[in-house]
Amino acid sequence: MSHLKLAYLVETIEKQYQKIINLFPNAKTVENSIYHVQIPLTETVLLDINFKKYPKRPKVILLNEEGNKFKDIDAHIEKLKKWKKKTAPSISELIKEILGFVASLKSNTIIIKKELIKGILALCRNQHPREILGLLRVKNGVVSEFILPPGATTSNTSGIFFPSRIPLDSTIQGTIHSHPSGNPYPSTTDLNNVFKNKRINIIVAYPYSNLSCIKGFDRTGKEIPVEVKKSETIQ
Repeated sequence: MSHLKLAYLVETIEKQYQKIINLFPNAKTVENSIYHVQIPLTETVLLDINFKKYPKRPKVILLNEEGNKFKDIDAHIEKLKKWKKKTAPSISELIKEILGFVASLKSNTIIIKKELIKGILALCRNQHPREILGLLRVKNGVVSEFILPPGATTSNTSGIFFPSRIPLDSTIQGTIHSHPSGNPYPSTTDLNNVFKNKRINIIVAYPYSNLSCIKGFDRTGKEIPVEVKKSETIQ
């Protein structure tokens, strides 16, 4: 490697480090290497990021307070999934996205895209009196996609799908189904089968007219608020 190229790479790393320090003053270097830093994102989550080969994709590890790694972090972070050397985002921008993802895990609110929820309400109306049943993909802390499970069947009173047929995808974090009866709360079957394998769950009740017909729940059946993505409203 030429001295000129080496100097350029060193300067690039230094610029990335300065941006990180400006935005996250609590960042600490690992073994005095400015390309390897650790940042406490919350009281219980530590980010370890090594960007020695930037603009190549950095190595990112999220650790909990016990020191255990968060699995499949790359699958949850858009900038990591779509990382390209020629168009690499700054490391500080990547960290901000990771911070948003961590915040979404602790949030007691389900945030969903406006166009998606409008489409789901329309689907419920079109399928009534049959139930609809689907899975929810979460990107950057926002519910952004409805997925029809392979082999799913529904009737006027129930819906069935087979978890074994669902591809392994860590971004699929929720379920959604309708209640043609108008009751927006989970049945025993919902709690024992549909809810228990996903972090968030949504029930859409007849008449499927607006957000008031929608209830959100965690895997235990505890109700949690559902909100349209900030700055978006349902007409």
